[in-house]
Amino acid sequence: MQEISVTNMLLLCISFLGLGLAIIAIQSNRKLSLRLNKALELVNTLHKFNETHQAKFNMLEQNHQTLHEKYKQTLTSELEDMLCSLKTSTSKAHASEIEMIKVDVDKLMAKIDELSQQDPAAKMYAKAHSLVASGATIDEIMDACDLPQAEVEVLIGFQKKARK
Repeated sequence: MQEISVTNMLLLCISFLGLGLAIIAIQSNRKLSLRLNKALELVNTLHKFNETHQAKFNMLEQNHQTLHEKYKQTLTSELEDMLCSLKTSTSKAHASEIEMIKVDVDKLMAKIDELSQQDPAAKMYAKAHSLVASGATIDEIMDACDLPQAEVEVLIGFQKKARK
């Protein structure tokens, strides 16, 4: 057998040491690569999870908006119906009150006519009333009926209210 020189032996040891370090580095690199792959898989899983939840959130937000619009339309419609109903009932109530007032005015007019037939002074007021109804001026009524201006103005005021 040939003798190996110290230099060769030293080179051989250094080579084995380098080879050992290379093997250790390769093993560490594999472990690191496995960890990186697992981390990458986790990141991808989290990304998919985020996309799924973002889609669900967008769908929920859209559903919320749709429901909000429907609710708003429903409330608007209900309020319009209530307002219409209120207007109708108010109009009916006013119409019945107006009819009652007309009946009362008719009764009062009949009573005035009846009284004017009985009392000569009342005949004067009946004449004044007919002059007011025909559109005569205050002065014309005062001259024709011998009534003071204040009474003629009151008669005109009553006539105007009766027309309304």
